[in-house]
Amino acid sequence: MSQSALTISGVDKFYGPIDRGVHAVQNLTMEIDKGEIVALLGSSGCGKTSTLRMIAGFEEVSRGSISVAGRKVHTLPPVKRNVAMAFEGYSLYPPLTVRENMAFALKAARLPKSQVDEKVASIAKLLEIEDILERYPSSISGGQQQRASLGRALIREADLH
Repeated sequence: MSQSALTISGVDKFYGPIDRGVHAVQNLTMEIDKGEIVALLGSSGCGKTSTLRMIAGFEEVSRGSISVAGRKVHTLPPVKRNVAMAFEGYSLYPPLTVRENMAFALKAARLPKSQVDEKVASIAKLLEIEDILERYPSSISGGQQQRASLGRALIREADLH
């Protein structure tokens, strides 16, 4: 049996005091296998974003635990989790081209330029954005910005995307 990509066990998220704050996520338990694609669906305010932010480490878990690739991460800072996330607001760096935005994490990891170029080209082709790689975020459409942001998340070899 293979190791789960993500295991969430009895997770709660409170905003404010536990006894009188907002209980945004209640006793969430789920297991996602490697290669599985999952969508979190629900009405506004039901805890979807809070859950994703806890997985990525941008929100603290009030109770319970989160494991990524078999390693408990709920107490680790985001940089130590090896989780890649595409944000709703794109979060592209305005002074960088689409190519530079996509390559940013790979360059920070000191991958050879040839590998960086190959990965950027591969993901750009997959997302059909090869023609905008030299453009800046301000000069492309919202849909193109979303695909560039997704490309920046997918390009990393993370344990969880």
